[in-house]
Amino acid sequence: MLKSLYISSFVIIDEMQVDFHEGMSVLTGETGAGKSIIIDAIGQLCGNRSSAQLVRHGKEKAIIEGFFEIDENQEAVKAFEEIGIDFDNDIIIHKEIHANGKSTIKVNYRPVTNAALKIIAPYLIHIHSQFETQTIFSIKNHITILDRFIDDDTFRNDYLDYYRHYRDLVKKIRDINEVDMSDERIEYYQSQYEELKDLEYTDDDIENLEHEAEMMKNYEKLNTHMRTFDHLVNDSHGVLEQLQNAIDELESVKDYDDFKDDYNKLYNEYYTLSDIISSLMNSYDDIDFDEYRFNEINEELFKIQRLQRKYGYSMKAIYEARDELKEKIDASLHRDEVLEELEEQKDHYYNLALNKAKQWHQQRMEYALEFESLIQQQLVDLYLDKAQFKVDFEETELSKEGIDKVVFKVSMNAGQAFTPLNESASGGEISRVMLAIKIITLNQAFVDTVIFDEVDTGVSGKVADAIGRKMEELSKNKQVICITHLPQVAVHALNHYVLNKESEDNETYTSIQQVTGENRIKEIAKLLSGDSITEEALNNARSLLVHN
Repeated sequence: MLKSLYISSFVIIDEMQVDFHEGMSVLTGETGAGKSIIIDAIGQLCGNRSSAQLVRHGKEKAIIEGFFEIDENQEAVKAFEEIGIDFDNDIIIHKEIHANGKSTIKVNYRPVTNAALKIIAPYLIHIHSQFETQTIFSIKNHITILDRFIDDDTFRNDYLDYYRHYRDLVKKIRDINEVDMSDERIEYYQSQYEELKDLEYTDDDIENLEHEAEMMKNYEKLNTHMRTFDHLVNDSHGVLEQLQNAIDELESVKDYDDFKDDYNKLYNEYYTLSDIISSLMNSYDDIDFDEYRFNEINEELFKIQRLQRKYGYSMKAIYEARDELKEKIDASLHRDEVLEELEEQKDHYYNLALNKAKQWHQQRMEYALEFESLIQQQLVDLYLDKAQFKVDFEETELSKEGIDKVVFKVSMNAGQAFTPLNESASGGEISRVMLAIKIITLNQAFVDTVIFDEVDTGVSGKVADAIGRKMEELSKNKQVICITHLPQVAVHALNHYVLNKESEDNETYTSIQQVTGENRIKEIAKLLSGDSITEEALNNARSLLVHN
């Protein structure tokens, strides 16, 4: 859940610190007070694009910091591993947006990219805005929503494995049929293959060759330095002999307690130094400049570098090019046999994929019935008792989604034909159908915090109350934060925050305050009657709060 949020110099927010709590929280305030700006700030912590326009006028940078507390689950741990950060139940996301448009992001004090932020954000928070309502109503997203509800990749993973094999084989067959198979082309492939077929180096082998060549190249300089070093340490008046003589001079004092420990240390260090010098000289003695070997290495490295420029800068890339050339040659020389074998493999994987897609389809059909039933109950609770919801399936050619095209259809009134969502519902109906889908899918999602940005648009009265109850119901399992203008929604929240906008010296400032008791009653009354709070509005506010 989102525990706290700090915002500084972001749009019209000068500085703001707010602590959030479990359950349902509501944000209210006059139009333009900055409610949606807070959601925009949270969106920045989810990986939304930043720009210089988000920095408050006259400030160098905007700062947004969110403190999240999340439960450990396998998917979240994998997401954090993917971005190279150890999972922790406490997550701090810090983002700075500079006046030049550049931004910096840190997760638990470690720098990350915006792309990395997008990977972990789905496990921290979900923001539902009016824009996402349109996303839900887009037909291409319906199959994804259903699969998320199913939450079982048993058939998906097997199917995609077979499907990718099938698509790769289709491409190979197409390439063979389209490629020029003239004698000149075959000869060209063979000439390329000849220069690669006997290559057996690894990247480590090449690195060793380069190291050996570098050592030989600098052999003369190395030889001069090592001989001088040998003279300084090993000659009759060298370092080792002088140090040995010095230690011998201490022989007579080694039995005194004041000198014993230091003498023993110096004695041991002498032999350690002697071993190091011997190791250095042995390494030097192992280097033997061989002009023939030096030329041989350089020729081999030149050959390898030429192949790298031609085929790829890693040996893996070169070997992949070699294998591809071999396939092309075989396909050229044995075209009919190769095509026949590839066609057999293609048919084999097509049948495997098709059978798995049919199993996947059957799974979707079974879960779709449960999904329909759950959505139907939600619609009844939201005063759409005449509406009917169904998941419609159309069979398609094999694709990454199997053989299914899924379309959510509704009949909003008795006797009305079923039509796709985006062709059927009014604004208020859209909000309720969307909320029904959200309630069902979010209850199964890993995310702990859900934000609704004015999802109650176009409704009022008992419908608004029903929407508030649904959010309150969701808040039993998730932290829910809602922006609303409706008192019927606001009264269902455990926590009520009010945003106020003030102007001073031609500057606009937004502040936030949690209200309780009489102050909350006044804020509910404002939603009922506007800034002029009447006694009747106060009584209505008290009544709404008591009954909720």
